[in-house]
Amino acid sequence: MKTKKIVLIIILATIALGIGLFIWQNYVPKQAMTKHGHHEIWYCPMHPWILYDHPGRCPICGMDLVKKVDAPQQQGSAIEGYTNISVTTQRQQLAGVRTAVVNKRTLLKTIRTAGEYQGEVYAQVFEEDIGLIKVGQRAIVEIPARHQKYEGIVRNIDPMIDESSRKIRVRIWLNHVDQRRWESNMFVNVELPVQLGAAIVVPREAVMDTGLRKIVFVCKSGNSFEPREIQTGRETDDSFEVKSGLKEGELIVVNGNFLLDSESRVQAGLERGATHE
Repeated sequence: MKTKKIVLIIILATIALGIGLFIWQNYVPKQAMTKHGHHEIWYCPMHPWILYDHPGRCPICGMDLVKKVDAPQQQGSAIEGYTNISVTTQRQQLAGVRTAVVNKRTLLKTIRTAGEYQGEVYAQVFEEDIGLIKVGQRAIVEIPARHQKYEGIVRNIDPMIDESSRKIRVRIWLNHVDQRRWESNMFVNVELPVQLGAAIVVPREAVMDTGLRKIVFVCKSGNSFEPREIQTGRETDDSFEVKSGLKEGELIVVNGNFLLDSESRVQAGLERGATHE
């Protein structure tokens, strides 16, 4: 129940932020520039419709207001609706912003499936994963009824796909286990670890998925951040392969990027409103 409440709060907060950004990008910038002319504008990154002509705190969340930076002082972004931003070290600490170096490493994926014991272990693997599995490959088999895990190897892969389930049966032999006293038709969980080769890999939490594009924030010199669109390839449980958009050695944000995403879009809306004046 507690988990459901937390999920509901997150969903409602996301909806509220989306509505606020819509209002900001389509109405507030023009109104703000008309009201304040060329005076300073201070806004809340988390509630971008909150506007003042002087520094202070947001009446909703208490966060320090941020001064709007005129478009000529900012280097633009190649992504529509986003712009490069500068965030002070103090605000980064408050938002929990954390960075990591982009590097190349072996991409690991674990295929998880279920099956049953019938003298040997028969696992059901979806057809899109079958190309990753080879005879002799290591397997980890859990038998819930016995509360134990066992090491095994793939002994055989059926040549035919089940037309209704779109799965292929994989036969697994358990190593160094006396299976003669085991009951048949016992349910099992199976893990098949697979190495996919070396690639540039980024954590899932570093990627902002808008539905249309995947964006990461690259840390440039000082406290500057650049929104960057990337093209991803293979996925694992906790990471993406990057096919384009990043290179080894670059520094990306892996935590706290929700604040950067919000502020980048707010600044882009301000710049667009200023341009239309």
